[in-house]
Amino acid sequence: MSSHPTFIDNVAFAKKNERLVGSLTLKDCPRLHDLLVANTKNLPSEISDLGLISYTLQGKTDAVGQHHLHLELQTDLITTCQRCLSTMLLKLALNYHYLIGDVSDTDVEAGDIDIDDDLDLQQASPNMDFIALIEDEIIMAIPIAPIHVEDCGPIVSQSGDKPNPFAVLKGLI
Repeated sequence: MSSHPTFIDNVAFAKKNERLVGSLTLKDCPRLHDLLVANTKNLPSEISDLGLISYTLQGKTDAVGQHHLHLELQTDLITTCQRCLSTMLLKLALNYHYLIGDVSDTDVEAGDIDIDDDLDLQQASPNMDFIALIEDEIIMAIPIAPIHVEDCGPIVSQSGDKPNPFAVLKGLI
């Protein structure tokens, strides 16, 4: 894990145009780790080092005094292909732009806030957990049913040659 603090004052961070660059491991992101842990149990040690999350968090204030955060994430994760049920590499390169606003959750739910589609709203906070933010964004970016881009290996069928449970009844007739 990087030596940066887990919590930041996002408004002060943006006002000072600060920048955090570092990396996290899956162990630093327990929810993401739990989501992917079943896929990494039987992998060779050199492959199980995948899951390093590189991040850059940049704060800035624009000409009209609005505070912004820009988050870039890159990671390679091991997941399961839902077509062939084998492990697969999922490469993610993500970019997020946040507008920091002093609004409550009820304002956002009520629809009182109108923001551009290119920006996500981030609530102003003196102790924003940016590691949780990174973890949330990666979890939401993982496809529900990931599949290989190229042809998969042999497709696994669940039906197989199972005996018919009603075959016994046929003999009673």
